[in-house]
Amino acid sequence: VHGREPFAWQSRLLRQLVTERAWPRTLDLPTGSGKTTCIDIALFALALDASAAPTERWCARRIAMVVDRRIVVDQVAERGRKLLGALTSEDAGEVVCEVARRLRSLSKSTDEPLGVFTLRGGVPKDNGWARTPDQPLILASTVDQLGSRLLLQGYGVSPGMRPVHAGLLGNDTLLLLDEVHLSQPFAQTLEG
Repeated sequence: VHGREPFAWQSRLLRQLVTERAWPRTLDLPTGSGKTTCIDIALFALALDASAAPTERWCARRIAMVVDRRIVVDQVAERGRKLLGALTSEDAGEVVCEVARRLRSLSKSTDEPLGVFTLRGGVPKDNGWARTPDQPLILASTVDQLGSRLLLQGYGVSPGMRPVHAGLLGNDTLLLLDEVHLSQPFAQTLEG
């Protein structure tokens, strides 16, 4: 999809995920090492897991990268849109087509293999991610947007939809918290 081979740590992480069926608690990687590719890895693992019986699946169908900087949130969303573009391209290779097919098999409510949404201030609100709970998703979010939803206080979310947002984000969602040193209170809240 990106025109280059993955870094060695990325391949090792995917093999570890498939073997252990769980994400490591912490990924201690320096800036510039390609941490955003954890989205790609999670999506590929989800596609691999899609053929398992529903009771045997371990991969979360919602992948949320949370970071306390809007510019990084926008970069994550752009990466998600690039992945979606590749998955829906008529020129996609065999592996990408198979990933798209497997992702589509997880949703009965849409033909799209993936939804990509941004949750941050300063952009128009789009709650479409909450309308199709069975669709694989990439969510790019700031800490305050995702955190407030988990705590039933979502910014701009109607009182009736607050429990829906909290329920969806609290279940079947992989939370990738980037730059944890900037978000210690949120990390501590997630621990509790």
